[in-house]
Amino acid sequence: MNSLFTPFKVGLLVILSSTSLVWMSNQVKEGISEGDNLRRAFALFDDVSGLAVRSKVVIAGIPVGQVDTIELEGNQAKVWVKVNVPLRTDARLAKRQASLLGESYLQLTPGYRGSTIPEEGQIRNVDVDVSPAELMQEVKGIMNNVNEITLSLKNVIAGQNGEQRLVNILENINRVVDQMNQALSGNSPKFDQVVTNVIEVTEDAKRFTKEFRLKANQILADARVVSSNARQITGDVRDLVSEHGTSKKSTLRGAMSRVQDSLVKLDGAISNVKSITAKIDSGEGSLGKLVNDDRLVESVTTFVDESSRFVSRLTRLQFQVAMRSEYYFQEAVSKNYFELKMRPRPDKYYLLQLVDSPSRSVSIVDRVTTTSQNGAMPTVVSESEREVRDRFLVSLQFAKRFHFITGRVGILENSGSIGLDADLFHDRLNIVTDLFDFEEGRNPRLRARAHYEFFTHLYIAAGIDDVLNSSDTDYFVGGGIRFNDDDLAAILATAPTPSF
Repeated sequence: MNSLFTPFKVGLLVILSSTSLVWMSNQVKEGISEGDNLRRAFALFDDVSGLAVRSKVVIAGIPVGQVDTIELEGNQAKVWVKVNVPLRTDARLAKRQASLLGESYLQLTPGYRGSTIPEEGQIRNVDVDVSPAELMQEVKGIMNNVNEITLSLKNVIAGQNGEQRLVNILENINRVVDQMNQALSGNSPKFDQVVTNVIEVTEDAKRFTKEFRLKANQILADARVVSSNARQITGDVRDLVSEHGTSKKSTLRGAMSRVQDSLVKLDGAISNVKSITAKIDSGEGSLGKLVNDDRLVESVTTFVDESSRFVSRLTRLQFQVAMRSEYYFQEAVSKNYFELKMRPRPDKYYLLQLVDSPSRSVSIVDRVTTTSQNGAMPTVVSESEREVRDRFLVSLQFAKRFHFITGRVGILENSGSIGLDADLFHDRLNIVTDLFDFEEGRNPRLRARAHYEFFTHLYIAAGIDDVLNSSDTDYFVGGGIRFNDDDLAAILATAPTPSF
C-alpha cells in the first residue's frame, strides 16, 4: 500500500508543478500588457538603427508603451507604437541612444495644445539623436585640426632662432605692459582733474544760461512797460495841446520840442531793445547761440560720457592671483608657480605665469682626465655628470571660454603651447591639459592636471607630466591658494594698519 501511494504523490506533485509553471509563464509578459487601454499610432523615421519590436516608449524615463511593428514605407521606416496615454497633434517622438552599444528607445512627448490624434493616426514630429559613428567622425575631424595646428606651431617654433624670437616677443610684451602701467599710473590724476573741470564747466554754463534767460525775460517786461508809458505820455501831450489851443503857443512850442526830443530818444531805445531781444530769440550772435543752442551743453555731456566709458573699461578689468607648489615624485623636486589672470570679460582672460622649475634645467658635463704614474702609459678617464640647476620660466597665454570648455594658446614655460581646460561642478573642479615643448628628436610634452577647490581660495592639484615620452614621464601632487581683486580689496580693507 505504501509503495503504490508514494508514486501517486510524486505524480501529483509533478502535475501541480507543471500547471503552476504554465500559468506563471502566461502571466509574465515583456513590456505593456494588452489590457492597459493602449492607443496605436505610427511615425516615419529616416533611420531606425537600434530599434526593435518591443523597444520601450518612455515619458520622463517611465515606460508608457512599446514598439509594435516596424515596416518599410518608401525610403523611410514606418514605426507603429502602442501607448497608454492620449496623444495630440503637437506630440513629439524622439529616438534616443540607450547606450554606446547602439541600443535605442523612443522618448514621447504626448502634446498639450493640439487636437487628439485618432486611433492609428500619425505622430508627425520626430527627432533623432546623433549616431555614435557620426560623433566619431566629428571627433576625428577635430583631432585632424588639432594635429595641423600642432604641426604648424612646431614648424614655427622648432625652427632656427625660434626660441629666441619668442623670447624677444615676450620682452616686447613686458615692455609694452610696463609702459601702459606707467602711462595709466601717471595720467590717472590728470584724468580725474579733467573730469572734474568738465563737470564744473558744465555746471557754470547751465547756471549762466538759466540766469540769463531770467534776466532777458525781465528786460522784455521792462521794455513793454516803457513802451506803454511812452504811448501814455504822447497821448497826454496831444490832449494838452488840443485843450489850450494857440493861446500859449510859445510856451507849448518849447515844451513840445523837448517832449519830441525825448520821444525820439525813447523810440530809439525801444527799437534797440526790440532788435536785441529779436536777435536773442532768433539765436543770432554769441549770446543768442548760448541761450537758444543746446549743442554746447550736449558736446560737454558727450565728452563726459566718453571719459566715463573709458574709465569704466579700465576699472572693469578683473584680476585673479594664484600661487601653488607641486612635488614631482620621479625627480624628487618641487616646482613653484606665481599666476596672474586678467579678465576683461567673463569668457576670456590673459594668463601670466612665473615658474621656478629646477626639474627641466638639466645638463650633461663631460670631463676627461689623463693620469700617468712611474713613467707608465698615460691613463685617460672620462666622466659624465648630470647637473640640475634652478631655472626661471615665464608663461603668457590668451584663453577663450565656451560653456565649460576653455581653449588656450600662447607661451608656456618659455615654449609655444596650446591648452584645453574643462571647468566642472561650478568651477570647483578644473581639468587642465597642455601640449608644449616642441623639440626635434622627441615627442611634444603633454601634461595633464586636476585642480579641486575643497575650501574657499584653497585647492589641491595632482597630475602626470610628459605623457608622450615614457622615459621622462613623472607624477606630481601639490596645492595652492588663489584670490581675485575683490578678495584682495576686502583683505586690505580689514587688515590692521601698522603704526610708526
